[in-house]
Amino acid sequence: MNLTVFICMLVALQFVYWVVARCSSQGITDQEDYFLAGKSVQFFPLMMTFVGVIVGGGVVLGSAEEAYLYGWPVLFYPLGGALGLLVLGAGIGKRLAQFPVSTVAQIFELVYGSSILKKAASLLSMCSLFMILVGQIIGSSKFLISLGINSTPLFVFFWTVVILYTVQGGLKAVISTDLVQALMFMTVFLFCFGYVLYNELPAVSSIPMPKMENFASVSPKLAGWLLMPLLFMVIEQDIAQRCFAGASPRIVSTAAMMAGICTLIISIVPLFFGILAQAMQLEVPQGGSVLMSAIIETTNPILSALVGCAVLAAIIFTATALINAISSNLSNDFNIASLKSSDSMGFVRGVTCIIAIAAILFAFYFDNIVDILIQSYELSVACLFIPISIALFKRQGNFISACLAMLFGAFGFVIFRIYPIEFPKELASIFLSFLGYAFGEVIVYFRQNIETAYEE
Repeated sequence: MNLTVFICMLVALQFVYWVVARCSSQGITDQEDYFLAGKSVQFFPLMMTFVGVIVGGGVVLGSAEEAYLYGWPVLFYPLGGALGLLVLGAGIGKRLAQFPVSTVAQIFELVYGSSILKKAASLLSMCSLFMILVGQIIGSSKFLISLGINSTPLFVFFWTVVILYTVQGGLKAVISTDLVQALMFMTVFLFCFGYVLYNELPAVSSIPMPKMENFASVSPKLAGWLLMPLLFMVIEQDIAQRCFAGASPRIVSTAAMMAGICTLIISIVPLFFGILAQAMQLEVPQGGSVLMSAIIETTNPILSALVGCAVLAAIIFTATALINAISSNLSNDFNIASLKSSDSMGFVRGVTCIIAIAAILFAFYFDNIVDILIQSYELSVACLFIPISIALFKRQGNFISACLAMLFGAFGFVIFRIYPIEFPKELASIFLSFLGYAFGEVIVYFRQNIETAYEE
């Protein structure tokens, strides 16, 4: 790989992203503009930003890494995210877009009438999103190491620019840069995939066909790989934020559906390179990236430099979405901007900057990308999926039902780690959450009957 070309392109692209973000952030005056882009995002940029949220360090680097270890069954991981977008496109995204809210957590106040539940849901959402953001930063670090670059100044420069343009323009800047980055990423990745298929036929032919025993060996992981990303789509703030920002519910549905198809196609590429690296028995450097090791081995120095920049673009457009979503939760659900009424937008930008810096510091204490992502998904899904899903179809709910659903889900998340069971723990936690919701409905039903009988 030509490191000179890579570094020059990286600096040039970071400058382009900064200029695009700066131009798109003109005229931002309030939090609706900053976090929801004025609720006027059209089909194509919305579709590309949906792709950007899903195809990040987890799908690109994490899928290749897991495929190197486990083979074809890892397809279930990116498939979960793609199916989640298709579910949004099939109608869930439209229902989300119809809520007059800025965050998913605000649904708890709107439907269940509780600001306490709203804040609890917001804290859970921020915790999950923060750990996913940490996963993206880990991905960038592993990526640079795999290229033989262990430069702290370059790493700091890279993330400093990302933080600057994310803080500067909010969701408008994120969507504008997503559009540029996603187009670049998709073009380079698909070209690289075609290049290797055409020029490395002997190596490609050595890839083994999927076998049932491969799936049996990782069966405990399959539910987490497939279901957690899929179900997380319904409650994920950075995804919902785009639904709320869409110009119309119809545009949201169409954009999500097309983004799901694009995500499914693109996610095959890192999976392919992970399995190819396994078939070629490549030696991956300690802490390095399987994906980049395979690409460097099978392509030329210029193309591998282009792919390197594309991988970083994938990490960036997920990371910027997460930074903005966490800041949205903190600002809208806890109304922190009111604490600094003289310059509320400056205060919001400062909070966004602190969140990003904290994630970079946390990233030094973790290593496995996919494990972090799956556990982050599972925490929110176990607690929030049932009450939010029911709220999409029942616009007036009971506080007790939602509260018990969250408590039972949290209990399941903890207890099934302490005492493992044969049944997938992810589904067991969701089932407990559903039981909690049902128990709450029973309590409310009997209480209403007792009150009615007493009045009579």
